[in-house]
Amino acid sequence: MKKLKLILILIAVFTLQFSFGQQKVPDSVLKELEASELKMFDAVLKYDPEFWKNSVYKDYITINADGVMQTKEVIMADSARKNMFAGVTFKLFDRKVRVYGDVAIINGRSQYLMGDKVLAEVYHTEIWIKENGKWMFDGWHGTYTKESQAELELAKRKKE
Repeated sequence: MKKLKLILILIAVFTLQFSFGQQKVPDSVLKELEASELKMFDAVLKYDPEFWKNSVYKDYITINADGVMQTKEVIMADSARKNMFAGVTFKLFDRKVRVYGDVAIINGRSQYLMGDKVLAEVYHTEIWIKENGKWMFDGWHGTYTKESQAELELAKRKKE
């Protein structure tokens, strides 16, 4: 009897998990999010004030791999960090997109390059909110990969 109860409970748990789990994201939504994400990376690296004004949600917050946490307002006023990415390009890898109604979460890995040299590699989480038919960038969290952390530590030691 106990085995039967256990089997029924396991069946119920697995059934509920699959019933409420993430459904396949439609290709049209993936394309919208991919275009928004590429625009975001380009705009952030070039510090495009129009992007920050029109494509970033009002309560945006970022927690960067370098330990800096900022809001949209702080970023728009931060003249010191605006040029931080001048000349830097990016590559995106290992993207996973999940959509829950009008909220999307994108996890991935990004590399930041100067020419062919990789400056840093970051695991990141992006939050997007769809408002009035447009995906708005609402949050970022980045963490240096182990390899990137090791390279940054080595460069720091060489300077000392």
